[in-house]
Amino acid sequence: MNKEIFITLLKKQANGEASREEIDQIRQILDLIQRREIDWSLSPAEEQVLKNNVKLRIDERRKSKQVSFKPLTILKWAAVLLIGFSLTYILLSSGFGSNNDQDWVDKVTSQTQKGTFTLPDGSTVFLNTNSRIRFPLKFSEDKREVILEGEGFFDVVKNKQKPFEVISNGVLTRVLGTSFNINATNEELVEVIVASGKVGVTNDLTEGAKLNRIAPNQKATVNRFKEKVDVEEVDIDEELAWKAEKMSFDFVPFEEVIATIGSMYHIQIEIQGDVDESCTIRSTYSNKSLYSILYGLKNIVDFDWEKVDERKIIINYKSCIN
Repeated sequence: MNKEIFITLLKKQANGEASREEIDQIRQILDLIQRREIDWSLSPAEEQVLKNNVKLRIDERRKSKQVSFKPLTILKWAAVLLIGFSLTYILLSSGFGSNNDQDWVDKVTSQTQKGTFTLPDGSTVFLNTNSRIRFPLKFSEDKREVILEGEGFFDVVKNKQKPFEVISNGVLTRVLGTSFNINATNEELVEVIVASGKVGVTNDLTEGAKLNRIAPNQKATVNRFKEKVDVEEVDIDEELAWKAEKMSFDFVPFEEVIATIGSMYHIQIEIQGDVDESCTIRSTYSNKSLYSILYGLKNIVDFDWEKVDERKIIINYKSCIN
């Protein structure tokens, strides 16, 4: 298990959201830290996260007007504070926080915009909308590690001496050099699709855990809370349509076009008004900006649209121009 995932688990445990398996993992890592078998360095930001996490728990208890003396409640809060204090003390007092020169980079896409980013080793990641990639300015000597939230397609530079690892929603994906897609938009299920090469995946983040091997044109669906990994053959072009540079429609009904666009950009698009069944679209659009596609469609269909929030757009259909 890496440091970032452990800190994430600690936060979940403090919020009462960690599963029994995750709590067991936390205890195992604490034991390793106490025995000095884990050598982690903490950035100033990570040190502050740990300190703030413990302080928040204490402040919440102080401000609470209702004090419960139920044994289970007392034990729960005692465990939270004990783990928080133990981790902060052990890591900081033993010098693990002394190496703070490792800066991390965050790249985020909006609800309507995708993006391509180059990683320190020359590998690239194409992020879908509403996604985030986190990586160090310089990879460590033994591995290349990034953290993904949302969905991204990776084209990894081959390096047999330095594996490439992606952590996403508690699932580890490891490769040496290949191209693959990870969809971690679901909190429980992570989908890994291999376009070329071979990939190993697991939801066991402990060192030496067995990896499930995935071949090209296969998709692995990993439930982060279960051991079983489902693997199936898939149509790569269909599964990875979201990352295509262009979208082409050949006499496709307007309502189906809107549904496709909504799915590609992970946004709800509601059509108001009676759409003419004969209103079909035959055109090709850039797949980089949602709004550019909508403006392009207005040359064919007469409609107005309004943004309700970051996840919803309403289209007021008037008529078909063609």
